[in-house]
Amino acid sequence: MRIPRVYRQQWDWWLVLPALVLLLAGVLAVYSATHLPESPRHGYIWRHLLSVGLGLGVFAIFLFLPLRLCEDWAWIGYVASLALLVLVMILGVEEYGARRWFRVGPLRFQPSELAKLALVVALARFLAGKRTDLARPRALFATLGMILVPTLLVLKQPDLGTAGAFPGLALAMLVWAGIPRPALVVALSPLVTLACMHYWWAWIISLLFWVVWFRRAQLSWFLIGAFMAVHASLFFTAPRLLTRLEPYQQQRITTFLNPGADPSGAGYQVLQSKIAIGSGMVVGKGYLRGTQNVLSFLPQQHTDFIFSVVGEEWGFLGAFLVIGLFAMLVLRAFYLGRTCRSPFGSFAAMGIGGLILYHAGLNMAMTMGLFPVTGLPLPFLSYGGSFLLTMMAALGMLQNIAVHRYEY
Repeated sequence: MRIPRVYRQQWDWWLVLPALVLLLAGVLAVYSATHLPESPRHGYIWRHLLSVGLGLGVFAIFLFLPLRLCEDWAWIGYVASLALLVLVMILGVEEYGARRWFRVGPLRFQPSELAKLALVVALARFLAGKRTDLARPRALFATLGMILVPTLLVLKQPDLGTAGAFPGLALAMLVWAGIPRPALVVALSPLVTLACMHYWWAWIISLLFWVVWFRRAQLSWFLIGAFMAVHASLFFTAPRLLTRLEPYQQQRITTFLNPGADPSGAGYQVLQSKIAIGSGMVVGKGYLRGTQNVLSFLPQQHTDFIFSVVGEEWGFLGAFLVIGLFAMLVLRAFYLGRTCRSPFGSFAAMGIGGLILYHAGLNMAMTMGLFPVTGLPLPFLSYGGSFLLTMMAALGMLQNIAVHRYEY
């Protein structure tokens, strides 16, 4: 098959090379984390290689799929993804206290991963519309509604980490769409209140900051008063809301605040991860020589905590290289979003960049104890099928946008 000239001329190696290196690093790390012959996880590397092969096929499909077709079918894909999120709570299999997967024989499928890409495409089409102005309340509320629906459905499973991916990936798209700064501040301000939940003095300082900022933005005292009332309600009811979380979710938050309180129980995973990364020093212990890894001190080291394997075996230099590759991918995605002539392609590139940034940033912060354990995998490195295929589809679409970025 002859490759069209535009693909040869506009091929973006700044996207493909970092992703290929990360994929290779992921294969090496998964093998290292599961290579012990006596371990029941020994066969994981073959399934991971199969996922990588399928992922390359998915990459090729989205690479050559016409962007106009993606735009035309955006709403159908979005509605279908929401239907799957509803069905999985009824027909899905329950594991670890949550219904997140469909099982067909030996295969599992997590519809929330598909919903992330579906939201990127649907939101890109909506924001690319000529009449979409986020300064108008109707357009703003419609946009927030599109983000909120899949977020709530995934929270119902429950899956806090994945639920946060939807507003996380949409943030870059909203900023690029020109969302008014007061609206953006209002949308993000609950995170500040939740962070200050146990520190009333920090919360009061944040409220004073909001008052000064809103007055400079010339908002009325009525709106400022309403904002303060909502945040006061959130501040005083948040501790009660936390008690309604699943026990393992409460445990993760408690462990994040004080991982040393239960070093052999809830805090074990984070403490072992930090030990593994710290013991790697500058150049690491060497491939297949990590003691935390070989002796299986670290649970889930081939999935959520794969970055710990990298830090222990390849040291600071290896971990820094992985972070640099992710930074290259994200910055290139945002650059394509800025330079793409097609409004749909521009917003889609921003959303994919936000998706990669959210997962990579939170996963690596989680393994270093800088964020609560959320169960988020690391893009292109972690073992897993649904997530890896989603990331490869997103990468294929991103390369497709790069190839056609000068077309309107």
